[in-house]
Amino acid sequence: MASLFVLPKRSRCNYRSLRPSCALAAPRHTKFDSVDQDWTSFNPAGPGSPISPSQRNTKGWTDRNGVEDSRLLAQLRNIALAAQDRSEMHAIIGVQRDNWNKLCHMTVNMTTIAAAMLAAMNSGVGSTSLSMSVAAFLLNGGAAGFMYLAGKYQPSQLAEEQRTASRFHKLLARDIETTLLIDPRLRKDAHLYTEEVMGRLQALDVGFPLPLKPNGLEKFPKVVAPSVLGPVADLAETEIPANNKNGWTDAITKDLQRTADKLQTSDIAKYVRAARNKEIANKRLAIAAPVFAVVAALLSLVGCWPGIQLAGVAAACSIVAVLVSSFSNGGQIGMIFELYRNCAGYYAEMEQDIQSTMRIPVCQREDGELYHQKIALQLGRRDQMPMFSSEEKTAGKLF
Repeated sequence: MASLFVLPKRSRCNYRSLRPSCALAAPRHTKFDSVDQDWTSFNPAGPGSPISPSQRNTKGWTDRNGVEDSRLLAQLRNIALAAQDRSEMHAIIGVQRDNWNKLCHMTVNMTTIAAAMLAAMNSGVGSTSLSMSVAAFLLNGGAAGFMYLAGKYQPSQLAEEQRTASRFHKLLARDIETTLLIDPRLRKDAHLYTEEVMGRLQALDVGFPLPLKPNGLEKFPKVVAPSVLGPVADLAETEIPANNKNGWTDAITKDLQRTADKLQTSDIAKYVRAARNKEIANKRLAIAAPVFAVVAALLSLVGCWPGIQLAGVAAACSIVAVLVSSFSNGGQIGMIFELYRNCAGYYAEMEQDIQSTMRIPVCQREDGELYHQKIALQLGRRDQMPMFSSEEKTAGKLF
């Protein structure tokens, strides 16, 4: 039994003889295993061959050696910083104009109710009092002036304009920050993206001005149009079909074009129509409230003459004026009009973005699958193909 477990004799091993005669060659990778792989050193022509800019496919974000363009990044960060600064400015002014709306609404209600009480008390006594009639006249006249200013400038609409401007400026800054974090191969062309974000910043400056005058938005426009949230797409150029590169396929292209057509014919038209109806109603209320207040003021002044009892009618007109003003300003009809207009502008900007994307070369676009997902999320839908069924009346489900 012991002979079975006899150990072999110790022998000397020449470790140097086990060393290979040449260095082991590293395996060649022809595909990216992950996004985190060093994409700047990838050479589709094979190791040792010269790499052209088109082979790198960095879309202008890096130079020939794979180094990021610091000047381009600085330009984009300057645009993001300007957008953040404008967002804070619009937010501060939005709070101020919301305070204007509340102060104006309270002042009009208190003044008109006080005038109505004086007119009612004046009609209850046997003979009219000159002092009470003059006081009711002044209060109704002052209330009519406040109603006229509130109807002309629409403080609730002004506040909504600034809130929307603050939100879209903040969205622009976050868009730039997010774009700089993803792989350059998935981004849009660097030059086109820089022009796009600069155009969006300038469009927001024009669409949502800070001062009331002289460039303030018209509160009762003759033609109601969606708010401007981005540059207008140049539709004169022809669409470029997908070539199954950069994530773009025929199915994605057709689905996005179908989405853009549905936005144009259904979603945008629906909110423009709703905004037009609110604008008509708001205009009538803005005219009616000060008219009733002026009539109440005149009746209060005329009623002070002996033998003329019009104080009761003046009190009734004051009550009607405060009710109409409360429905207009307290109900924030102007804010609802601006909300509908901005909803139409939101979908219009999305439709313009799809149309402009279809007209640039496929190699310069954002990755097709990511772009399709982004549009679906902005519409409040799942990222699926097709994005919505043919039976649905609208493309968007967010609003």
